[in-house]
This record gives sequence, C-alpha cells and structure tokens, in this order.
Amino acid sequence: MADEAAQPPLTINSQYVKDHSFENPNSPSIYGTMRKESPQLNVDVEVTPAHLQGNLYEVTLGLRASAKVGETTAFMAELDYSAVVTLGENLEEAVREQMLMIEVPRFLFPFARAILADDTRDGGFPPLIMNPIDFGQIYMNRKMAAAGAGQAAGDAQGSDAQEADAPATPEGDGAQEKEETASANGQA
Repeated sequence: MADEAAQPPLTINSQYVKDHSFENPNSPSIYGTMRKESPQLNVDVEVTPAHLQGNLYEVTLGLRASAKVGETTAFMAELDYSAVVTLGENLEEAVREQMLMIEVPRFLFPFARAILADDTRDGGFPPLIMNPIDFGQIYMNRKMAAAGAGQAAGDAQGSDAQEADAPATPEGDGAQEKEETASANGQA
C-alpha cells in the first residue's frame, strides 16, 4: 500500500527531438522584403499520444510554424518533440487522458519553443518567441468538437446521443490547435 502512495502519477523517462526541419526557401531576397513588410505568422500545435506498453506512453508535441510576406514564404519550421512517460498504476482513464494531453505537453513546450526560437534566429530572422500555450483549453476544445461531431453523426444516423458521451481514447487521436498572428517582432 505504501508503494502505491509513493509512486508519482507521472514520470518523464526521456525526451527527444523526433523530427525536425527548417526551410528558408527565399533567402537572401526575403530579408530585404521583410524590412518593408511584416510577415504573417502561422503556428499549428498538435499533441499525439501513443500507448507503448503497460503504463508507458510516448507523447509527441508537434509544432509547425511558417511566415509569409504576401505570397512569398519567409521560413517554415517543423518540430516533433517527444517524451516517453510512465503514468501511475491506478489513474482513472479521464485523469490518464488529461495527463497525456495536458500535463506532458506542458512540460515539453519550453524545450520545443527554445528549439524553434534558435531555428528562426539561426535562419537570419528574429527569434520566434511563442507565447505559452493553454493545453487545457486545447484539450477542452477537442473534447467539445468530438462531442459535437458525435452528436451530429448520431443525428444523421438517427441513433442515440449516448455515443457522444463516450470518453475519447488518447491513443493515436491527436489534438490540434491553430494560432495565427501577424507581428513584426516575431512573436506568435
């Protein structure tokens, strides 16, 4: 009994870059263009958990950032930053899902943000300093969208709305959120 109480609900076993790329397709001409016009920044965020075995999971935080001036691409950066985590033995399914979709990405985000800031700076642009992300809100948006989609499917098929109340499994179901901002100083 004492061993169960001592086991933390979340252990991050390792974290790592799973996939990473930076493209600067219109250099060096884009630098002069950006002196005249501010770029339009676009950032996509995706969280994808995968069950490995037992209480072991991999959670991948996907960040996709791009900047355009008009129709000309300034840069594109993509990063999949992952962690292998162990969840506590006796967690309820709802708590397990929240740990994978909210808490683990919250731990990974500062590391991923630093990598993208370095990428853009090393690419000749101001560092992309991303504001903190509310993974709890992304999770809630995803749950509401899934419930709405389940309700719409149930209405279309004439079936009960109880299907929409079934908890979504975190395995292989990535939550995605898109942020768009325009800024001359490179903040998203």
